[in-house]
Amino acid sequence: MTQLKNFLNENNFSKLSIAIPTYNEESNIALMIEECIDFLGDQPDVLELVIVNDKSTDMSLKIAQDLTKKYKSVHLIDNGENIGCHPSQLVGWNNTDADVLYMLPSDRQIPPNSIPELLTNLKNNDIVWTNRVPRNDPYFRKVVSYFYNFISRKLFNLIPNDVDSAVMIRNESFKRINKHLDSKSAFIQVQIGFLASIMKFNQIQVNISHRPRMAGAAKGINLHDVTWVPKELLSLLQQRKKFRNLRIEEE
Repeated sequence: MTQLKNFLNENNFSKLSIAIPTYNEESNIALMIEECIDFLGDQPDVLELVIVNDKSTDMSLKIAQDLTKKYKSVHLIDNGENIGCHPSQLVGWNNTDADVLYMLPSDRQIPPNSIPELLTNLKNNDIVWTNRVPRNDPYFRKVVSYFYNFISRKLFNLIPNDVDSAVMIRNESFKRINKHLDSKSAFIQVQIGFLASIMKFNQIQVNISHRPRMAGAAKGINLHDVTWVPKELLSLLQQRKKFRNLRIEEE
């Protein structure tokens, strides 16, 4: 078990909150939480593991409820409707007072063992992006992700090569960005990256390990994102001038 409190103190932080979006992950959610507890400890004074149940239709909600009874650091938010992974991530981030925010998917593909390194890098930055190396996903998914990331970086001056991977951010920085976020899909991550660049946030990218999915079914590219992302891409393109003036307006 890592000494989370020591890592936080050494980097001038006090508490870490991890949003864990969950949709039909009954085979993974308990193992994911237990891996986090084994590595970080069950320390509610410095750690929150916030399961955001996104209207699962399997036993995920019941398992999550049981986990909140077993571990003091585990909390549960039950979405009123299915909104997707990254919108659920924001739900978790908007319901905490921790000074460090992170996200882990409940599929167990991203382990928590990179958290100490991310905290060290966050000390002198506003945002730490992660890059899954090597990425253990099906070939088609990697191809789609490559082009999505390439286009996003070119259009919106993004720092990360893997914008939809896990990201760690200071809560104070997130609050500055959050009031401008209006995406309702996975495009939220692009908005965060674009606004972070516009506002001249200090950003860095760190490589993390990525495991093959060991249980459950990959959610893939859902109809919600297929519908919303193109619309939001066009909308954000139209708003680039407005966003570029944000830093000036805030000064």
